[in-house]
Amino acid sequence: MAFSLPVRVATPPSLVLDPIFSLLYEDNEASLAHFIDNKAPLPLNGVINDPRVMEYLLTREPGPKVEYKNLRPALAALRPFLSASPHGRKLMAFYKQLLQLQGRWAIAAAEMATFDLYVKFYQVLFIDHGDKKLVDHVVKMVPDAAYKIATYTTGNRDQFTTMAKAEKQRLVKNTRAAAQKLFDFKASKGFFQQHGKLVAAIERSEKQLKACREKAVRRRREAVERRAAALAAAQGHNEATLTRQMGMAGMTPHVPQVENSVVDWTQEVSSACFAVEAEPGQP
Repeated sequence: MAFSLPVRVATPPSLVLDPIFSLLYEDNEASLAHFIDNKAPLPLNGVINDPRVMEYLLTREPGPKVEYKNLRPALAALRPFLSASPHGRKLMAFYKQLLQLQGRWAIAAAEMATFDLYVKFYQVLFIDHGDKKLVDHVVKMVPDAAYKIATYTTGNRDQFTTMAKAEKQRLVKNTRAAAQKLFDFKASKGFFQQHGKLVAAIERSEKQLKACREKAVRRRREAVERRAAALAAAQGHNEATLTRQMGMAGMTPHVPQVENSVVDWTQEVSSACFAVEAEPGQP
């Protein structure tokens, strides 16, 4: 007895499954409306300023992987330290060149990916009409999209491909050139040498920063100890010195001049207030 399973019908491919489409158009009414109304790719400025798109493109960057999220803060923190020496300035210039090459490649790759998706989107939506999931998604997100799609008149696939061919070739050429320059720079011997120098500079800077922090902590601790000693000495002095009050002359320590002045004043007042006149007949 033979055992068999029912044949599963394969789901037809849809543009909504494209990762670039998910990043640029999925559930994005403004982007979909721009495509329906203008029949043009998205503006490049909006694409390169989208962190999700750039993060996806960086996963396809040619050459050895570079942690740009850590590199930029590290260079910014080390700028005062590196600017103090010719070797440090050379190191900063080297990584500045790396970031420039990486930026040029990222812009070229974003423009290429945006245009390539635009070509696919246009062919599927306005020429082939074979992607039901895509049409349903567009109609769901954009008001009057069904009417605009049905009433738009366009040529066939060959005509549209011919129109887009020159622009696509230009973008492919620019992207490949930028990718090659970036790859050659990252795969060069100097890149690994400079990276080693940057690691050494980071370690040296961290050691100096640690020493400065320890010195600051030590100075604060010494200042606290000096203040505590001064307060203790003042408290001991205050406890040893009695507060001077009326009738306590001679009981509190003073300099000799003050002591003599107080004694003279006391005698003078006593003589004036308590003098007794002698009776007649008494000496």
